[in-house]
Amino acid sequence: MSENIVQWNLSDFFDSINDPRIDKTISEIEEKVEDFVKKAKGNLQKIEPAKLKELFKEYEEINEKSFYLSVYSYLVYSTNSIDEEVKSFYAKIDEFSSKVSEKMLFFEIELNTISDEDFKKLVEAPELKEYKHFLEFNRLQKPHQLSEKEEQIIIMKDLVGSKAFNKLYTEIVSRFSFQFELDGEIKTLTGPQLISLLQHKDREVRKRALLTYVEAYKNNELVLTHIYNNVIKDFDLETKKRNYEKPVQLRNLENEVEDEIVEALEKATTESYKPLVERYYNLKKNILGYDDLHMYDIYAPVGNINKEYEYEEAVEIIKQATENFDPEFKEIVENMVKKGHIDLTPRRGKEGGAYCHYGKLKNYPFVFVNYTKTIDSVLTLAHELGHAIHFYYTLKNQNYVNIFPTIPMAEIASVFCEIMTFDYLVNQDLKKEEKIALLCTHLEGNFATSHRQNAFYRFEKQIHELMSKKLPSTKDYVDIFTNEMQLMFGNAVEKIKEEYSHYAFVVNHFLHTPFYVYAYNMSNLMVIALYQLYLEKGKEYFIPRYKKLLSSGGSATPQEMLKEFEIDLKDAEFWKKGLKYLESKIDELEELIN
Repeated sequence: MSENIVQWNLSDFFDSINDPRIDKTISEIEEKVEDFVKKAKGNLQKIEPAKLKELFKEYEEINEKSFYLSVYSYLVYSTNSIDEEVKSFYAKIDEFSSKVSEKMLFFEIELNTISDEDFKKLVEAPELKEYKHFLEFNRLQKPHQLSEKEEQIIIMKDLVGSKAFNKLYTEIVSRFSFQFELDGEIKTLTGPQLISLLQHKDREVRKRALLTYVEAYKNNELVLTHIYNNVIKDFDLETKKRNYEKPVQLRNLENEVEDEIVEALEKATTESYKPLVERYYNLKKNILGYDDLHMYDIYAPVGNINKEYEYEEAVEIIKQATENFDPEFKEIVENMVKKGHIDLTPRRGKEGGAYCHYGKLKNYPFVFVNYTKTIDSVLTLAHELGHAIHFYYTLKNQNYVNIFPTIPMAEIASVFCEIMTFDYLVNQDLKKEEKIALLCTHLEGNFATSHRQNAFYRFEKQIHELMSKKLPSTKDYVDIFTNEMQLMFGNAVEKIKEEYSHYAFVVNHFLHTPFYVYAYNMSNLMVIALYQLYLEKGKEYFIPRYKKLLSSGGSATPQEMLKEFEIDLKDAEFWKKGLKYLESKIDELEELIN
């Protein structure tokens, strides 16, 4: 990667946050909202399909324009969250979007006041075919919907409640700056840069990096505990008000998966801790020649391979891997790079982590990573470009209300692309120690995506349960989180409580989207099974079905989308297929070592 900052070009949206077209767009949306309310409010009870279709088109146009404003403001904010002008702009758009949502929410509520008999006619009407899933999904929300006035109050309350606390969290952690001695000089590092040192060959560097990182969160434990408690309590109170028995059921309904599917997934994954995670890390301890293993060792490089991958090289690897599957996938990756839709470089004020966000309909999405030249960074980039491939097909083929897949289905291309990239790398002409290193990286990535997320999910369940009895203390967060991590690693890793204490406050999904994390595990094991199907059945069978799946967006339930692959998510044995694949990779690793 060159020393130049690689950041995205957002001109698809606006020239800058001061572009006069922004205020013009806001005014246009406001006018359309008022017009829509006059036409639709109170007029849905006996509406004809053709008339409802007209209203849906207007509903989509308003929400689409408002969504693009929100996307633009977030893309700008997530790369420069310490700039006062940017913060002000983000708050302005956030408040405007909330007002639009507040005025438009009557539509979904009133659709659910239509009688069952009339609703059935609407759902079966050919004119409303593209809105069928939206209508059916909205109907499932009926027992949990509040009155229009209550829903409006929640939207307004969130601006100074959960959303405000989420912003405060982002501003606090994005300002973290670390003075760290490396190679004989003191360097100023961002959080992502510091965390990347957990893959450093020097054990002492890894140890100092982890302890320095965790210390920053420990030093802010008072405010972080306060933020977590407020956001989690807010979520729990709302789920009770909405008649959910457990907080997680809100997310399950949004994900369109039954509670028992999530429970079966958790059970299968937790039962595999000892035969997979503990077994692997005891093996890694032997590979590294250590008497004991710590959290700063779990991503330690194996062997003397410290290859750095420049950005251009990483892109070339991903292009080759995707072309081997389907040339169209490679073309999408190339266009993402050419169009400047990737923000790559870690810098102060930029959020940590990685994500892919929608662009405009019929256009390309945007990828956000903190690239640090490691093999892990290459696979993360492949993961996010997998999202981009998925979103490209969705944006190209769906209308606005159907572009949003459920959270588990949103990962079906990201993990797939990551596995493709791994397979491409491992099948190159590699030395034995290089294959061992790559297998270790692959297994560790899968444990992070499945088992670690399962531990996070179990932590969340316990914190939310505790919240119903009392306000959790910092100690509660530390104890529950580290106990779950210890359960996952078993006897393979020591001193987790001492050295990993405040890591619960690092995982922003607990705040941004409660109970999001199990979807990573669900997707990972689902996609591993899909990838095995691809290898078994071949391209002719698999690729047309897979492209259709990617093009579906949120136009059907996960179960309906996977029907063509003869996959049943309710079958407990299905989840074990992915776990058996991981076991086979540990077997491979043992054979290579022996």
